Amino acid sequence: MFSDKMVSLQYKSDFEIARSYWDAFWNHEIIDRPCTVIWAKRTNDAVSDKHIWPVESDFRESFDRCDKHLESYAFLGECIPGFTPGFGPDQMAGFLGAPIVISPDSPDTSWSEKIVENWNDFLPLKIDDNNKIWRRMKELHTAAEQRYKGKCLIYNIDLHSNIDALEGLRGAQKLLFDIIDQPEIITKAMTQVRPLYKKIYDTFDKYGNKQSLGSNSGMHLYSRGKTDYIQADFICLLGPDMFREFALPAIEEEAQFLDNSCFHLDGPDALKHLDDILAIDDIDAVQWLPGAGRKPGYEWPEIIHKIQSAGKAAVLYGDCDEIKAIHGRYKPELLVYDVQANSEAEGLELLDWLKKNI
Repeated sequence: MFSDKMVSLQYKSDFEIARSYWDAFWNHEIIDRPCTVIWAKRTNDAVSDKHIWPVESDFRESFDRCDKHLESYAFLGECIPGFTPGFGPDQMAGFLGAPIVISPDSPDTSWSEKIVENWNDFLPLKIDDNNKIWRRMKELHTAAEQRYKGKCLIYNIDLHSNIDALEGLRGAQKLLFDIIDQPEIITKAMTQVRPLYKKIYDTFDKYGNKQSLGSNSGMHLYSRGKTDYIQADFICLLGPDMFREFALPAIEEEAQFLDNSCFHLDGPDALKHLDDILAIDDIDAVQWLPGAGRKPGYEWPEIIHKIQSAGKAAVLYGDCDEIKAIHGRYKPELLVYDVQANSEAEGLELLDWLKKNI
């Protein structure tokens, strides 16, 4: 049961209005325009929130950067401001014992050290309450809850779960050989890692008053209930039969667990699995990312139409001019525009334009 209590946020004065648009989106309805997330710069030196700090770092560094981000952007339309807790994409592998590495040259990402040499020696997969990364993540959430109460949401953590967690422990090439050479041990590992998704999600869902405020996935799709984006980047290396045996059951479980979900489809090599993903009833949306150096996602009409024809929503990225140029090509009730605007005025003008051109 979702809360009907009226709430407000310091950095989102129209939070309740935005929630109504999100409600309509998940119900495949339109109020007066498509669901539109706009990040509008207030200053020329607006601060992005894409920065990852080491596990051992003082939380104040992360909070100070988030404060600057909140002050330097206007969060328009269905854009819901928040603090992003976390240590990078491989932190589930971190919860299972892998050290997390961050390069000073690439502070917007991190990676895990591969620590599994032999699965039989490493299993079972479980989270030790004394694990440093697990403990620090709880401490970060506790501090963020105090810092941002009434100001913004605490976003969900980036969680490369299921088969991506195994890759974070073993490495892509070795994991692929394991699937071929000893499939029974990977089946066993997947059986152990799958329940951990719910454990991790429920642990951090308790922070930030999400039962009243709702939740926001890392790709900024908001829901009053439990929402997340489901990731399995490793599937680009799998054939259809391997995907169905080793990855698909976990993806189905995660989607069933969530109230609203979006699958993160990363790169052309993952497209061979799209039909299987679209066949999952509990997946509500698909985020198609073609990858660097390729035409933008909205220029793949065959993919977007296929997603929408299956009754799923698509997430389309662009600036204000690009959104105007593509508006009308796709079903408005089955999409989210995620937009970068150079100013608050430009963002507001786009919202008005979308209403006039519905």
